Amino acid sequence: MHQRPLDQAAPAATPRPGTPSPGVPGSAGPEDFPLLTAQAGIHYASQIDPKSPALNTADVVEIQGPLDEALFERALLRTVTEAETLGVCVRETDGIPAQHLAPPAPDRLLHRADLRGGHRPAEEAARDWMHADLTRAADPGEAGQLTTQALFRVADDRYWWYQRVHHIAVDAYALQLVGQRVAEVYTALAAGLEPAATRFAPLRDLVEDERRYLDSEQYTIDREFWAGRMAGRPEPVTLAGGG
Repeated sequence: MHQRPLDQAAPAATPRPGTPSPGVPGSAGPEDFPLLTAQAGIHYASQIDPKSPALNTADVVEIQGPLDEALFERALLRTVTEAETLGVCVRETDGIPAQHLAPPAPDRLLHRADLRGGHRPAEEAARDWMHADLTRAADPGEAGQLTTQALFRVADDRYWWYQRVHHIAVDAYALQLVGQRVAEVYTALAAGLEPAATRFAPLRDLVEDERRYLDSEQYTIDREFWAGRMAGRPEPVTLAGGG
């Protein structure tokens, strides 16, 4: 597999330093739990322009050689189920954001298209489809919009696997981990073996780990260290007007 990043870049959101994720009010459903601090920063950034696709992150993996499409879809479904962050929805209750798990329906997970022999070159058709998806704003609060998965057959022995995920769920590094896991699961299933145990931690565990850290003495020590280290430094450059 060869990864080919798309042109659309997802800017990193800047969470407020030292600010834990908001708690979930008592009126929220029991399935809701807080955002991670980084997720909260991205959520607040997305409120500035909800119709902007700037927080989409995506890549294309070129697969050369024979591919069992049904087996690939099984491997993808297993990976998306393991990586819970790919199936979150974010909603607000009394102005407080929280997330809950809403994994995509198996029969709607993967868009598959054989583009060979069409009236347009296969790669051109695939690029246009991906560009249209990538430049569409996604609503993390609506199930099924957080991610797009597509598999295009562009030649007899060549496929393009396209992933587009809202930045509140993954960054570019995490997207690579998803790709590696799909390849790992596919290879095991093709050999008739049980894939190795997943390395993705449950999302609730990550939220709890962050809560413990933010409540710990170590967090206070770390914050004091970095506050002292950055004391007296010039103000960061910004595009915001000063007047």
